[in-house]
Amino acid sequence: MRLARFVPTVAGAALLLAAPAAAQESRTFREDGRWVREVRGVIPAASLPIRVDTDLGIITLRAGPPGEIRYHVRARSGGADDAEARRRLEGFAISASRSGDRVLFRGESSRVTTGRGLAVEFDLIVPAGTSQIEATTGAGDITAVGFDGRLVLLTHGGRITADRLGGALRAESGGGEVSVGSAAAEVRLLTAGGNLRIGLAGGDVVAQSSGGDVSIDEARGTVRVETGGGSISVRKASRDVDVGTSGGNIDLGAVGGRVSAATSGGSIRIGSAGGGVRCETGAGPISIRGAAGPVRAVTSSGAIRAELGGGPGALADSDLQTWLGEVTVVLPEGLPATIRALIDDPAGHRIRSDFPLRISREAEGSGRPTEIGEGRVAGGGSLIKIRALGGDIVILRSKKTP
Repeated sequence: MRLARFVPTVAGAALLLAAPAAAQESRTFREDGRWVREVRGVIPAASLPIRVDTDLGIITLRAGPPGEIRYHVRARSGGADDAEARRRLEGFAISASRSGDRVLFRGESSRVTTGRGLAVEFDLIVPAGTSQIEATTGAGDITAVGFDGRLVLLTHGGRITADRLGGALRAESGGGEVSVGSAAAEVRLLTAGGNLRIGLAGGDVVAQSSGGDVSIDEARGTVRVETGGGSISVRKASRDVDVGTSGGNIDLGAVGGRVSAATSGGSIRIGSAGGGVRCETGAGPISIRGAAGPVRAVTSSGAIRAELGGGPGALADSDLQTWLGEVTVVLPEGLPATIRALIDDPAGHRIRSDFPLRISREAEGSGRPTEIGEGRVAGGGSLIKIRALGGDIVILRSKKTP
């Protein structure tokens, strides 16, 4: 994962303001044994794009009334060597400027060692209707609340928190958690190792973590999630959902569209899907409480339970397989379907069905015995293939209307 890097170009402790200001103040003083420098000011601006770019520091963006930007930057430096602490503070340049059609805030280190023992906080009150805000910090948390425009938030090593957003959001962290309360448009999140959480997304969602959990309460667009080793949870999604993890559980609630879910080693649970379902796990059970389209469910070790539905033809090419466990399929009694069930090495296991099936036993080419059940439901229709090794196959009748 790459985050945008800011290359310092200005050295020395300075405040640069290239626009008329209603108020401006800069002072340096000692407080609790530390050197402190504070910069305060006001920049007249309506909804101009804003960029905050600092080598280090916490960035807090709060929504305010239109017409002006109020900023407060506070830098603190301490340590056993008082002279070195003062030099460290003076080696961090703070600038605020309005040039043409944008407003720029910068925090720049003149030396590589400047950041050691230095703490910086950028606190900005910005018009809620600002068209675009970009905030980048080399090390520190970012918080943004209450904005209508597009936001781009990047930190190399901190946490990102955003809430009550009206525009699109892109947020990236080099290793921290990213948490979004509500966003009315598209949300794109990326972290190298932290958790990702979204309360409500009004648009599409793309979320990637190298090793953390991903949790989404509700998404009104499509959802694509990938994590290197965490669990995935989506309570509600209006459209298609595509999720994958290298080693965690997948828990999906009500999905309005199709579902694609894969994990190398965990359970998969799907509350409902308005379209088809494709899911696979290397080791774990699969539970599908409702699917209105064709289902492919495969697990190397675990039970499968799937409740199938939809209209005639909706279950085309459905295939459910487990190599170590039981398979239970629930079908509406009036749904036209053709069933082919097979148990490899059925010693101690059998096929049980609420629908009439023709059961037979035969040997495969390898000589291994198999139990096969075949039959038609409501005159026959879409093919449903079921296969198990080391477990029963159970086919139940549902009273639900297809």
